[in-house]
Parts: sequence; structure tokens; C-alpha cells
Amino acid sequence: MAKFIKAYYYLFYKFYQVAKTGAIKSLSHWYAQIAMMALEIWFAFSLYNYYTMFINRHATLEIRSFKVIFFIIALLALNYFSFDYKEKWKARIAEFDQWSKKKNMIGGIIAWSFILMIVANLIFSYYLMSQISWSQYR
Repeated sequence: MAKFIKAYYYLFYKFYQVAKTGAIKSLSHWYAQIAMMALEIWFAFSLYNYYTMFINRHATLEIRSFKVIFFIIALLALNYFSFDYKEKWKARIAEFDQWSKKKNMIGGIIAWSFILMIVANLIFSYYLMSQISWSQYR
């Protein structure tokens, strides 16, 4: 579990590094958190798509439903306590800045591969959903 958490923080670090090259450097940690939330939501959408295809084809997702609101609040809390609470994000950035260039390069390749995998998974889940004749389930 510790490696998973460290990988989660490293993913934030990589988003932070990209955001730091932008115009407003003082908001880089916010941009990184938004990118993390987007990635988490895309992953959740792909899981929901698979659930809809393979388990319950009558499932519906409404923005105002309890499960969606709870999920968003849980993501906000996760990000807040992981990064903003007592400004933990600064310690995370400092920790990964200490890594060697080689270790950071290998970590970056793994992190960006993971990001691409999540995006490709989301696209693939929508592709699979497009192959189903939904008229018989609604």
C-alpha cells in the first residue's frame, strides 16, 4: 500500500512539474490537483462504463445523485488531506526533487504511461459501449 501511495504522490509531482512551466507558477499545485481529479474521474467513468456493460445495463448516472455527489466529495477530501492540509504538497515536491535524474526519468516514464493507460482505457470503454445496441435496454 505504501508504494501505491508514493506512486499517487509522484503522479501529482509530475503534474506539478508540467504546471510549473505555465504562466501562473504560484497556482501550479492547484493545476496539478485539478489534473489529478480529472484523471481520477476518468478512471471512475471507465469503471462505471464497464459496470454498465457487463453487470447492469439499466444503470443510469445522474449528476445530482447521492453516489455522484459522495464520490466528488470523497475526491475533494482525498486531495485536500493528501496535498493541501498543512501544505503537505510542498514536502512531496521537495522529496521528489531530491531524486536522481535517472530515477526521476524512469518514474516519469512510468507515470506518463499510467496516465496514457487511463485515458486509453476510458476511450476503449466508450468504444465498447458504442458497440452495444442500447435500444433494447432502455
